[in-house]
Amino acid sequence: MSAATTVSADRVREFSAAVLERCGLAAEDARSVGDALAWADLRAIAPQGIAKLPLLVRRLRSGGARPNAVVRIVAERGAFVRLDAGQATGHVAGVHAMRAAMTKARDHGIGLCVVGNTDSGSAMGYYASLAAAEGLIGIAINDTYPLMPPVGGTTRVVGNQAFAVAVPRDGARPMLFDSALSILSHTGIEEMRDRGAPLPEGIALDAQGRPTTDHDAAITGLIKSVGGHKGFGLALMWEVLTGVLSGNDRFASRISPIGDVARPQSVAHCHIAIDPRAAMPLDDFTRRVEALIVAVHASPQAVGQRVFAPGEQGDAVAERREREGISVTHAKVKELEALGRELGVAW
Repeated sequence: MSAATTVSADRVREFSAAVLERCGLAAEDARSVGDALAWADLRAIAPQGIAKLPLLVRRLRSGGARPNAVVRIVAERGAFVRLDAGQATGHVAGVHAMRAAMTKARDHGIGLCVVGNTDSGSAMGYYASLAAAEGLIGIAINDTYPLMPPVGGTTRVVGNQAFAVAVPRDGARPMLFDSALSILSHTGIEEMRDRGAPLPEGIALDAQGRPTTDHDAAITGLIKSVGGHKGFGLALMWEVLTGVLSGNDRFASRISPIGDVARPQSVAHCHIAIDPRAAMPLDDFTRRVEALIVAVHASPQAVGQRVFAPGEQGDAVAERREREGISVTHAKVKELEALGRELGVAW
């Protein structure tokens, strides 16, 4: 038996949406979540793809997230809007927030929406890309449960704050930068541990704040920020734009882990959309973007290296997986099959 099964992106979308509808999500919201999971799987971000579906279901069933949540406006002025997600899952809240920011951008040239009382939205590139697909610059940020200490500190203060920026192009996928502010994520460390790869020095501290190369000690300890004080400072400011500005009762070090399925996470997102048409015709803007990408590609390659603009490697993976399918481990397939049987949805 092979180590994995291959499924189409449409199958990921359809199965996920059907399962989530059985859990009580409205059909449109269920489709949004399924699309976001497929987007991650197409780009080989497996932990944020269909592999995450059972966790989402457990949260919906245990009370950490609410299937019938109503995302509502609690404050609005000009190009700004603040939403309360009512404990909607992060994907649902994220789509509502980005679409609200996009509406404001069409009216004002720019729109900013912060949404609180929700969960992690997983891959932020998905939401930024929603804006870019409609000719807008998209910026998406969410905070998360604490992982990183301040430089010189020994306690977790902020999460690694996933964020993304997507820029529209003419006749091509958006230029996309999708990242987070820790050197490695817990998921990355777990994957290294499971395949027997050593954890490099300088990435993590144990629970007492001492440098460690032990995978498990790193997971229970602290993850260092990218760029030292620069990465931590940016993460802290991202917390201002999400947890603080959203009005969440709990933010920063008080956010719950997503695996604590019976407890609301208290995550917030900040989504920004910018309409380039406010500055110039869209064709002029996209030509300028292409000139920037040409300058990147024109850089002479180092020996054994290739030069990519942000998003191009992920695009290549997505194009291949759209043709050939998405790889899902047999262990995960069995879990999804069992989930489907329980809810009357065929895998």
